[in-house]
Amino acid sequence: MLKNTNTKVTPFGGIHLIHNRLISEGTIQFIDNELGGRASYVGFNYSDIVLSRVYTAFCGGNATEDVNYIRENTLGHLKRISIPSADTILRGDVELSTKCQFIETDSGNENKINVNSKLNKFLIRSGIRFKQIDPNDKGLVYDFDHQFIPAEKFDATYSYKKKKGYFPGVATISNIPVYIEGRNGNCNVKTAQLSTHERALSALEGEGLKPKYARMDSGSYLKEVTDYFHGKGIKFFIRANNSETLLTRAVDAGNWQTCTINFQDMEVASFKYRFGKHEHRIIAYRFPNKTGQMSAITNDAKNYLFIITNDNEISGEKAIRFYNKRGDSERVFDIQ
Repeated sequence: MLKNTNTKVTPFGGIHLIHNRLISEGTIQFIDNELGGRASYVGFNYSDIVLSRVYTAFCGGNATEDVNYIRENTLGHLKRISIPSADTILRGDVELSTKCQFIETDSGNENKINVNSKLNKFLIRSGIRFKQIDPNDKGLVYDFDHQFIPAEKFDATYSYKKKKGYFPGVATISNIPVYIEGRNGNCNVKTAQLSTHERALSALEGEGLKPKYARMDSGSYLKEVTDYFHGKGIKFFIRANNSETLLTRAVDAGNWQTCTINFQDMEVASFKYRFGKHEHRIIAYRFPNKTGQMSAITNDAKNYLFIITNDNEISGEKAIRFYNKRGDSERVFDIQ
């Protein structure tokens, strides 16, 4: 039996379930308490702006302007929230933004970075408030990476990724973003790296989060960075850049052992290595290269990879497995 109804049908009806759950969790009050109020005459709170952005993405939107269509067909039926226009959302973005800073590299190039302490505090508190991160966890892992975001915006710059875009530094805990600093696309990842880590760790500690471990790619392979993390008592695992010194030391290492990691047969060794103010440990591992080409330094046809760490207890194999888990954090923007 057919029945006429005036109820609108939407392919995104599940957004109502999500919205109701967020309301029950006190999300609206949390956002407005953290980000503060807006002038009464504007008519929309920051919770309206933030959730409208999130819901637009959930409903297939990939640009701010998409909210105008989705609002009329789906979001406008949600209760206890006012869905603003794209223009209002963009004005809210400007209100929450901070001015960019300019830093000069050793080569004299000027790079642009953006530090937004208020929104980074909001990220951290959100992770804690919604139980994505446990401040009482004594084994928190701090993952850091620069994640390229392709974009054709007017201020996007050309990157070594062969695209225009931005290259923010992103710190995550349990794959939850907790600290983000904006950078232009052609900014060298090693530029002012220590300052970024200092701000990130300070923000985390300010909210009661004290990581026990840190995993970083070769962008953080800097003496001042290893000195900093070692001084804070954090066990770090950093991808070390290949060099003739490390390759020569690896070849001379006499403690190579075989193992299989992710279906790859390899050999693993470790040796002491002074880097910066302290003596640390290099985890070296090697496996046959695909071309069979011999190296003049190692006199073999193998790929060599290195991890520097101040953890003297962990086995080489476990160190590699632990470091490889940071691969999930590298894709956090792709997933979200």
